[in-house]
Amino acid sequence: MDDKKKYMVEFEVPVPFTEELKELIPEQQSAVYSLFIDGKLLNYTLSMDRTKLWALFIADSESALLTYIDKLPLSQYMNFDYKEIMIHEAVQFIPAISLN
Repeated sequence: MDDKKKYMVEFEVPVPFTEELKELIPEQQSAVYSLFIDGKLLNYTLSMDRTKLWALFIADSESALLTYIDKLPLSQYMNFDYKEIMIHEAVQFIPAISLN
């Protein structure tokens, strides 16, 4: 049985988003990619108005979750809250293969 837990994390993106923070975006993207590759992050979503960021993590514990959040360079500039979630369903579209 899988003992991993899923956590939805909601971050408040700072307003205004300063040049100093913009310079951290490449590091943030790299950290997000690494968490995806390691299977620790399932979703990463930014609101259209760029004030909220949602991330769905898989972790063994809350302390592991906080370790993953700390790996995100922008997290030290954002307030966040998280909840353990029971159900997460998603649809992934796979392109149709053409034999022509």
